[in-house]
Amino acid sequence: MRAKQLEIIKVADNKSMGKGVNTLIYNLAFSPKIKHIDLSGMTGTDTDTAEALYKLIKISGAIETLNLKNSSVMTQLT
Repeated sequence: MRAKQLEIIKVADNKSMGKGVNTLIYNLAFSPKIKHIDLSGMTGTDTDTAEALYKLIKISGAIETLNLKNSSVMTQLT
């Protein structure tokens, strides 16, 4: 990923992304400065999305805020 300086990403309420957000989340794990991610209101997510979030949190040490308010992935997290 070339966006090494990326610190904030907001894709809130983007209902057209659906499962495409999985790849986005996975690739964000390799962005060393990402601090804030807003995925609130995302729909059409599944267990793969939950797994991608788990890997993101596990790999990245810089994340300060992860907003999942009203997203369908919340039911997949255990």
